[in-house]
Amino acid sequence: EAVPRTYLAAGSNNGLIEPKKLPNPVRESKTHQELHRELLFSHRRGLLPEHKPELQKVLETRRFKQLKQQQESQRPLTDLEEELRKRHRMLEQVLSLLSKATNWGEHLPQTRLFSAVRGRLGRGDSQ
Repeated sequence: EAVPRTYLAAGSNNGLIEPKKLPNPVRESKTHQELHRELLFSHRRGLLPEHKPELQKVLETRRFKQLKQQQESQRPLTDLEEELRKRHRMLEQVLSLLSKATNWGEHLPQTRLFSAVRGRLGRGDSQ
């Protein structure tokens, strides 16, 4: 008394259309497909896990660098780093002022140029 399969299949879905799986963009990407193909190939050949394929090494290093950059950008600056950034900005300002002063004031004497730059930085009087 076995019922043929065709009858069971037609009766089970009651004439409804069965849903299809949604496409996975990660699995459809070229890099994922190449990595998967290379992993299958190396698994068939029996390569050791220490000897990773070049593509896998590149992808791992790229992921590691991205994670490291994200962690660096999220952590707060230390006092030393803040002070170094301030000094770096000051140095850039001095260099830009010097380059501007030499461009438009090459005829100025050096003492006047120095005092002009020093006055702009806000250090005021000399010691």
